[in-house]
Amino acid sequence: MHSSDSAIVAAVRSLSGVSAAAGPDDEHILAGVKGFVDAFDFWYGRVIGEAVPKYRNVIIARVNPFIRRVELVGLDARDCARQLVGDYARRNFVTAGGWALERMAIEASPDAQKSTAEGIDAQRHDPATSDYHLYVLKSGLVTRNSDIIKGIKLNGRRAEKLLKQGGVGNKVHLNYAILSGKVNSSFEDGVHRPSSGEFWGEMFGLPQEEAIELALAIAAEAGKLVTRGDSPHIAALESLVASYMECPVEAGAMDWEFLAKRNMQKKDEWKSEDAVRHKKAWATLLTSGYAPLK
Repeated sequence: MHSSDSAIVAAVRSLSGVSAAAGPDDEHILAGVKGFVDAFDFWYGRVIGEAVPKYRNVIIARVNPFIRRVELVGLDARDCARQLVGDYARRNFVTAGGWALERMAIEASPDAQKSTAEGIDAQRHDPATSDYHLYVLKSGLVTRNSDIIKGIKLNGRRAEKLLKQGGVGNKVHLNYAILSGKVNSSFEDGVHRPSSGEFWGEMFGLPQEEAIELALAIAAEAGKLVTRGDSPHIAALESLVASYMECPVEAGAMDWEFLAKRNMQKKDEWKSEDAVRHKKAWATLLTSGYAPLK
């Protein structure tokens, strides 16, 4: 490893308190850090950049003219745009973080791989028993999971058949794992639902407490390396949204009346004005020197 890579691993071990005597080796810890960074930068950076030309669909069309007008009362178009774009960015930040955690878990585990089976996120081969463990992963608690469980059972059995056809004679276990927030394990309908601590323990081959500390440390160090290259795209979204929502007869003011028409009435009632506003907003953005993603 390069000296910078060694420093990353050393920082993870220092922060977590997990030595090299147990659990993932240095190469897997480094892979976990880099996997987190790569996945986060890919999902968040790409989504935010690709949202710029689609700002009317992903932001404007989702403005609730009832609630948002109450929430943002008194703010001008620029400040409202900052709020709306900020909300959109934060939602995607959380989503990208979920993908990054999944990648981190797989890359840092000595025994896990990304599953090629439909509907299965990861698989782990237990060296002690030679059993296979199939996982569907979620980054946090969800309130409705009945459809998820049905999917696990269906896709898990299909994956099990493929493994058996490949000569695997040992047991195949189905798991629905929540990466953060689940404090108790359970088993129901043939699906094991490990606690978050149990999941990280299984992936890292460590006691739960140590595994949690290691996972937190890997994510913390990866967070320092995440590219913040989204700022030009955020600024572009704010510019577009502010210009589009601005009142044509009162510079800088919010035109809530038009937003209500646009999001509550048929397109024929507002498409002409929509085109005018979009043309103005896009022209303003391009004069700033912004370069859209290709």
